Amino acid sequence: MYLMLLRVKWNVRLMLIGIYIHTYVASKSGVKIPNIDISLPQEVTKHSSREKVWDYLMKNELVNFPVPVYDRIPNFKGAAEAALCLAELEEFKKAKTVKINPDKPQEPVRFLALEANKEILVPIPRLKSGLFLHVTPVAGATTKELRTLSKIHGLMEVGKRLGVDSDVKIDLVVMGSVCVSRDGYRLGNGKGFADLEFAMMMRIGAVTQDTVVITTVHDCQLLDSLPPELFKEYDVPVDIIVTPTQTIMVNPRLKKPTGILWHMLSERRLKTMPVLQQLKEMDEKDGKVITLKEEDSDVEAPKPYRSRSNYSRNKSSRIRNDGLDVNDACGEGENREGEAAVKARFPRRRTHNKVKREGDNKSPSKEGEEKLESSDKSGQQRRRNLRQKSKPQIEFSLKLSNISSGARVRDLKNALSERGVKANEITWQRYRGICYLHFNKLKQNSSAPEQPIQVDSIMANLRELRIGESTGKDDDFIIVEPAKPISRIEVTDVSSV
Repeated sequence: MYLMLLRVKWNVRLMLIGIYIHTYVASKSGVKIPNIDISLPQEVTKHSSREKVWDYLMKNELVNFPVPVYDRIPNFKGAAEAALCLAELEEFKKAKTVKINPDKPQEPVRFLALEANKEILVPIPRLKSGLFLHVTPVAGATTKELRTLSKIHGLMEVGKRLGVDSDVKIDLVVMGSVCVSRDGYRLGNGKGFADLEFAMMMRIGAVTQDTVVITTVHDCQLLDSLPPELFKEYDVPVDIIVTPTQTIMVNPRLKKPTGILWHMLSERRLKTMPVLQQLKEMDEKDGKVITLKEEDSDVEAPKPYRSRSNYSRNKSSRIRNDGLDVNDACGEGENREGEAAVKARFPRRRTHNKVKREGDNKSPSKEGEEKLESSDKSGQQRRRNLRQKSKPQIEFSLKLSNISSGARVRDLKNALSERGVKANEITWQRYRGICYLHFNKLKQNSSAPEQPIQVDSIMANLRELRIGESTGKDDDFIIVEPAKPISRIEVTDVSSV
């Protein structure tokens, strides 16, 4: 990398020197020189390659939900066709246990694997509560049931959690990619989870150097080449590339990582992944001296998450501000955040005035007064009943924490809309770095009627969520966890409870 940068610098210097000599000679001879447009080539990096593919996919509308595709594995159009091509490979037909990533474009691969009576392993999101979700084929399952099982909420509901102590053997690995070169170099979304998962699998003996790695991508995600110097010993290459129109067998195959590179991991990452801490203790027990990375940052810091304002916002969500000035909730009044006490704003209560009758300037009679009062009471009762009917009880709430101080309500609404999450109510407490999403109506599972089945799906859609400016570190992700449903009194007036 250093030599490449040095070469670019010298090329620029030589170009400028040549332009200066040409200008000087031409000026002496009286020749008029036209303006010269100097456009320097953009430096090729991992992130610039990802950005190029993401921009092309979005510009040409080559992706399905979820959008936008930035900072994620793209759900490209033609993913189902690519999965069918993959299912025709001998490597897939012979495999009994297949590890498949949980991203949306590989959902058709998961379905075809289950339909072919294969066991599948799907990494647990962010590896927070284990290593894999193990799903075995269900005897007599219908096509509809298998499709549900291949989705993330079906996997979370049925999958058995496996840790590092499992003796599972994997025959085939299927990964998603942002882009991949014809010689096998692969780029993911930049978070490094797929590479770390493969290193863990190598450490516990689930895979070997001979285990075939396949990726499914759109044809535009297939690049002729990527600079080999960009890739390190922890990057996982691929052996077979499958697109909707072609299948590329990489020859010769690139070497895969041999295990976990502890010096590339920080203490913070170990704290967020108990399974990684267990592997570290296992290595130390075997007498291995482990030194972690001192700098608490990722190998490659991605650009800040970009909120796409041109996507539709969730108009139906209602914002409730607890202890916040209304200007602060709209992103203004930032200097008020450090105040000791913040004035709360609550909806003004409606008042119903008595209608003054035309030509009746005198006080009404006692009988008329009683009729009017009775009419007002009955009208208030009807309105009270109507309000109670129109506001169903909150059935489920999610707590979002680790919200940055610069985040705004509209950033949250944009992020939720982009991920297809529609909360009925939002309790915004940015001054505390948290907010609550409230849901009224959720479908229920017949086997467990008290547990809404969309809960896992909603939490999966909010995985790796960022709001506002990003530092590029893993610890700026929004933490999503179930919360006890908050009553309407608490939503409206938390300080009075």
